[in-house]
Amino acid sequence: MIYAELAGGLGNQMFVYAFGRALALQGGEELTLLDRRDWQAGAPAHTACALTALSLPAGVRILTEPQYAKRHLPRQNLAKTLMIKAEQRGGMMARDWHGFEARMAPLLNLAGLHFVTDGYVPVRRGPARDFLCWGYFQSPRYFAGAEAAIRRELRSPAPPAGPLAEEIRSAAHPVCGHLRRGDYQAPENAIFQGCTPAYYAAAVAAAARTWPDARLFVFSDDPDWARAHLQTGGLPATYAPRGSAAGDLALMQLCRGFVMSNSTYSWWAQYLAPAQDKRVWAPDRWYAHTKQTDLYLPDWQKIPTQPA
Repeated sequence: MIYAELAGGLGNQMFVYAFGRALALQGGEELTLLDRRDWQAGAPAHTACALTALSLPAGVRILTEPQYAKRHLPRQNLAKTLMIKAEQRGGMMARDWHGFEARMAPLLNLAGLHFVTDGYVPVRRGPARDFLCWGYFQSPRYFAGAEAAIRRELRSPAPPAGPLAEEIRSAAHPVCGHLRRGDYQAPENAIFQGCTPAYYAAAVAAAARTWPDARLFVFSDDPDWARAHLQTGGLPATYAPRGSAAGDLALMQLCRGFVMSNSTYSWWAQYLAPAQDKRVWAPDRWYAHTKQTDLYLPDWQKIPTQPA
C-alpha cells in the first residue's frame, strides 16, 4: 500500500497525489491519502482536502483519522519525524535541503519512506509492505510515464459552465493572470515574496506583445489588491470573483496563455490546460533567495522578477 500525507492547498495536494498515484500505478498498488485534519488548527501548511472535487478514481481512499501514520506506520512516521526535526533545527525554509534529502533517500526508502520538501529526488519503492510519501514532490518527473492518468484524474469531472466560462471560451486569446498573495505575505513566508507588481506588469506586457488581441482573466486570492495593482498593459481585463479552489482552477484551464505566480496552483492551471498553442510567462525565480525548484518547463518564457 502507498500512503501519502496531504499538505498545503489544492496545488500542493495535487503534487502529493500525482506522486503517490504514479508510484502506486507503477507497482500495481493501491493509494491511500492521509488528510491530516489535526494540522488545520495549529499549522498553516495544511488546509482542507480539496481533491474530492476532482476526478479521482474510486479506488483511492482518503482517511481523516488524526495521527494515522503514528498509529499504523510507526517506523515510517518515526523516520519522518526525525527528518523534520533535523531540518527545522537548520531552518527548513531558510536553506536548500535537496542534497541532504537525496543522500538520505536510499536509507529512508528501505524503511518505507520518501521524504522530499522540494525538488526532485529519485525514489526506490523498497521491500517495505507499506510505503509513506511525505513532502511536496514538486516536479513533473515524479509522475513521468503516468501523465495521461494524472491529467485525467486531476481535472474537474465536468467542464465549467456559466457566464465567465463562456466569456473565456469566446475570447480569441484568453490569458489567465494568477496573482498569489494570501499567506505569502506573512513575514515567515518571505522566501515566496518574489512576484512584485513590476513582475506582473512585465509578464502581461510580454503576453500583449505575443497576442495583441489577448483578453486578460485575472484570478487571485486577493482580488481587491489585484484590481488596484495590476497593470494590464492596455489589454481588456476581467477580474474573476473568488470561487472554490477546484472551480477557479477549472476556469483557468480554459485559457490559452498563463501569466503565472510562483504558485503550484498556477502550475497546475497551465499544465492541465488542453490548448495546443498555450504560452506561459513565469517568474525567473521561484524563491526570493537561492533555493532552487524543479517546476520550470522547457517552453516557458521566464520574466525577470528583479530590475536588470
